[in-house]
Amino acid sequence: MTNKNALTQQDLNSFRSNNIGHVLAEVARDYQQCAVEQYEQLGHNGLQLSHQAIFLHLGLEGARLTDLAKRAGISKQSMGQIIDEVEKLGYIERLPAPSDRRAKIIQFTDKGLDLIKTGTKIGIGIQRRYAEYISEGKMVLLHDILADLHGSIRSHNQQS
Repeated sequence: MTNKNALTQQDLNSFRSNNIGHVLAEVARDYQQCAVEQYEQLGHNGLQLSHQAIFLHLGLEGARLTDLAKRAGISKQSMGQIIDEVEKLGYIERLPAPSDRRAKIIQFTDKGLDLIKTGTKIGIGIQRRYAEYISEGKMVLLHDILADLHGSIRSHNQQS
């Protein structure tokens, strides 16, 4: 007896090939992996994909751990572990908060600022490679569409 609701490999393949989330995740993974590999080639060893939670959400003014965790959408415990790892690599430091000496502000070190500057160059290179794959015009269009979608999602989430 067969289950009418059984999932077939064809169904799964169809879902994956038509699922924007799957495609976005694969492109993001490729982008991040390329970046980490290029950082390593430039002597920035020990970086992991999980460290992006800090680099994508920490501004030049610094931030508290709880704010970074909220921006990254992860638990305070997870962010604390990532901060420990990135701090050991020398890219960030914890400093007393000016308004509350018991609280700590996470800030980039000079080495961390250098990493961010290097990252912008790496990112431009990766995007140029992608433009070679699909054309410069399609890259501009892709960026604009994703920026619109991201803005709409953020706006919707702030209203909720």
